[in-house]
Amino acid sequence: MSNRLDRWRADLFLAYPNFSSPYWRAVPLGRMKKLLVGVFFTTAGVGFALDLLQIDHPPLAHGLFWPVFCGAMAASVFTARIKRPRLAFVVWALMVVLGGIAFRTARTSGNSLPGGLSRRVGFDAVGIWLGVGVGFRFLLSFVTTEGLDSLRMQTELSLAHGIQATLVPTISFQNAAFEVYGKSLPSAEMGGDLIDVIESNGNLLVYVADVSGHGLAAGQLMGMLKTALRVSLQFRQPPAALLESADRVLPAVKKLDMYATLALLQFDGSAQAEYALAGHVPILHYRDRSRDTARLSMEQFPLGLIPGGCYASQRARYSSGDLFLMLTDGISEVPNDRDEEFGLARLEQLLTQHSAEPLPQIWDVIMEDVHRHGLQQDDQSLLLVRVLH
Repeated sequence: MSNRLDRWRADLFLAYPNFSSPYWRAVPLGRMKKLLVGVFFTTAGVGFALDLLQIDHPPLAHGLFWPVFCGAMAASVFTARIKRPRLAFVVWALMVVLGGIAFRTARTSGNSLPGGLSRRVGFDAVGIWLGVGVGFRFLLSFVTTEGLDSLRMQTELSLAHGIQATLVPTISFQNAAFEVYGKSLPSAEMGGDLIDVIESNGNLLVYVADVSGHGLAAGQLMGMLKTALRVSLQFRQPPAALLESADRVLPAVKKLDMYATLALLQFDGSAQAEYALAGHVPILHYRDRSRDTARLSMEQFPLGLIPGGCYASQRARYSSGDLFLMLTDGISEVPNDRDEEFGLARLEQLLTQHSAEPLPQIWDVIMEDVHRHGLQQDDQSLLLVRVLH
């Protein structure tokens, strides 16, 4: 009980603006204009109480001196304690001196009120003074506490956004044989989708992954998955072995209910692409010669879901002009107002209609159609690979 009371007192003390408070120190003076106006008018109420205490004396400036004086001095002390703490005492001392002079001037003449009325006015004036002062202190305590929480939340969101931009940048890659383009649209500041392209040892690897959940936890696991795949690739592991390595690593660095689905394609210079999927949406392979689309799918468990999983890969023949489309279920499962999903068939039609267009334009056409179909409810990632030669 004592510790709780001490903490409550500390919070109430720190509520008053001062340079040592991280919240008040972080707020720019230009953004405090409304607050300073509020301080002025709130403290003006104390000025009216002071004027009541001198009801049996001539009013200063028609009764407006004390409200204006108290409001102006309080706003000045408020600002000085935050931005110029060394001046706070000077402003406070000036307030006391000027107030004392004004008080003595007002009491040089006047008529006494009846005892009962004088005591009643005095009681009400002191009550107004104490009520405004204590209430203002509690309001500042609330603003400061909520402000710190808001500042902390904004910092976390900014950090999450930075992690997202670093881990999942827009991909625009081209070499002599392939062109790759893709982007990920998180549904929050930090999403769980991952797209990547890696050129190593004469091979080209592209993949799309979907980590369960959102926020910093999903971002951390996403970063670990990206690192695990890139490290494994340095040891020239084939696609199936890449998935098995990631599946062994993830359980030790994630929460029990988290997992990742993944689809990858590897081009090794032959006329066949090797692909592997772990609980992921099928890869769409548009074949330019026959102008049809094949769905490359495999029934395998997501990564990190069941320890000790075994994974396999398959191969698909491709030729010049072919397109591969890799995506996350945040696109294929977008519902419309009739609860109908966007689906893969629609994507296949769009590939057929726009296969000859530049990859960024195909990406835009698909995503515009997706957004027309329904509102985004999950992270949406789309990666396109074109065979040039």
